[in-house]
Amino acid sequence: MQYSQALLDDIRAAVDIVDLVGRFVNLRKAGSHWKGLCPFHAEKTPSFTVNPQKNIFHCFGCGVGGDAFGFVMRQDRLSFPEAVRALAKSAGIALPEERGSGAGNSGREELIRVMELAGRFYADTLWKPAGERARAYLEQRGIDIGIARSFGLGYAPEGWETLLTFMRAEKVAEEALIAAGLAVARENRAGAYDRFRGRLLFPIRDLQSRVVAFGGRGFGDEQPKYLNSPETPLYTKGNLLYAADLARTTIQSENRALLVEGYVDCIMAHQHGFTGTVAALGTAFTPAQLALLRRYCDEVVTFFDADAAGQKAAARAEELLEPTGRGMAWAVNRSGAFEGAGTLRVKVALLPAGHDPDTFLRSAGRAGFMERIAAARSILSYALDRALADPDGATGPRARTTAFARVALLLAKVADGDEAAALSREAATKLGVDPTQLWIEAQRLQSSLRTPPAQSQPAAPVSTPPVERDLVALLLHSSEARAALLGPLGETDEVGHASLRAIVEALRRRPDAPAESLMTDLPTDEARSVLSSLLVEDRESVDARVSIGQFQRRLERSQRLRRARELSQAIAETQAKTGVAAPMDAELRTLHKESAVVYEITGGVAQSLEHGTPTSSRSSDE
Repeated sequence: MQYSQALLDDIRAAVDIVDLVGRFVNLRKAGSHWKGLCPFHAEKTPSFTVNPQKNIFHCFGCGVGGDAFGFVMRQDRLSFPEAVRALAKSAGIALPEERGSGAGNSGREELIRVMELAGRFYADTLWKPAGERARAYLEQRGIDIGIARSFGLGYAPEGWETLLTFMRAEKVAEEALIAAGLAVARENRAGAYDRFRGRLLFPIRDLQSRVVAFGGRGFGDEQPKYLNSPETPLYTKGNLLYAADLARTTIQSENRALLVEGYVDCIMAHQHGFTGTVAALGTAFTPAQLALLRRYCDEVVTFFDADAAGQKAAARAEELLEPTGRGMAWAVNRSGAFEGAGTLRVKVALLPAGHDPDTFLRSAGRAGFMERIAAARSILSYALDRALADPDGATGPRARTTAFARVALLLAKVADGDEAAALSREAATKLGVDPTQLWIEAQRLQSSLRTPPAQSQPAAPVSTPPVERDLVALLLHSSEARAALLGPLGETDEVGHASLRAIVEALRRRPDAPAESLMTDLPTDEARSVLSSLLVEDRESVDARVSIGQFQRRLERSQRLRRARELSQAIAETQAKTGVAAPMDAELRTLHKESAVVYEITGGVAQSLEHGTPTSSRSSDE
């Protein structure tokens, strides 16, 4: 349905865009704005800006920009009506009742509703008599009732159609349950059955705390031990971190995340006060998860038991050091400092052999866990140990030469220059070589790793003609300019750039509107990005009246040139039809007058039609 502009303005005003964007981006104050790493393209130096005064965002790296609606649409892949409903709900603003078929509901919104219902159903069941077995398991694992409720733990009861029956009462179609991964279509006959049966369920939420998937643990010999939701339109394996929505605030405030492997490890860490803990959802730590954490902090501590620490940490380090689209680049600038900020430092905290975070916390408590975190060692140190060791146990000059090559390649992949320098000194001491030699070889290798594939580059910000851009910026910031120039602009083709023209047309429809409220009037993402760039850029203060006068003369010139062209074309067409000698005195005089004014505006002098002498455009035609 169509929403009124007043309603959209109310929602926009009620949403704190710094708080909204800050749920996904680690923002830091920069003057009157906030800055962070862009969530829509990979970058190392923050170029993403949020302007709380105008309630807009803009990235100077990829050019993306908009208001709260645009941010939610991009971040959560929502349609505009879905974004309006989501923000209205969070702001506590009631929307007019929608009639008909529910315009704007793309199916994704229905899946979100279905998952919310399922989460509520499973959570309620856990605390009913049917959930006794699951509650006994929680007690056995030492999970408090309060923490179980805050994580939304649930229980999927036995039975093939328990959830299906509940959902039918909620008027949810089987197709939606199958699409959400909650039900499985039967192979040999029509219908479906519940995916999760007789399992303790761990809801997996996105960053807006919406349930998008489940992990289900069996209690006995059920196989598999853990059954997870399949990939769906809401859930992509490896893109999310378990409990990231709960941990985000602590991660941002401490500038550090604790990364564990299992659901119970994560829950137990939160129960002991380590509320900045997330879990990797049973997958290898993916680049998407790395990028997610990188938005919020500069350091990650992960945990391995002592027996497997070296091998696991080295393997994990190699995953993290694989060249990505961003490239792994550090360099020394002229002042001797390292360029290339924004890298994520990963450390390993060692646990006693046979322990995981869950068992260690229950045996050693909070104090013991803190000691292990404080003693965490860079994960790259483990990778360095592997690079230094000869795989066949060989020694001597040849083994040192190959170790030198392995270490140089490792250093070339390390994104943080300070860490690379420290590792090079450690390796040089163990190899008995000059650190400078390692450094030079690493830089040489890095140059071949640094060039990212062309398709990974962010889209270039939209380029706009400078004069047109200045004109539209003046209109956005000056009500006096709107009153003086919007009328004449409608009679010219002065603004040719499509996005700038869309902004002008929006202003013509609503000349009294605040500039930032025009976001919802614009038809394309490109136009919204251009508007956001105009609103966030710092412009030198100019005399609006002087600028208005300059553009008025320019527009007058454009109008008269257009009329002159039209007259010239009309004369040519008439003479072609009636003969070259056909009398066209009136038309020629009008054409001459328009041309004379154009000459005068541009500082030239027109010639008299009769005598070939200079004349003013304001002179009589006689």
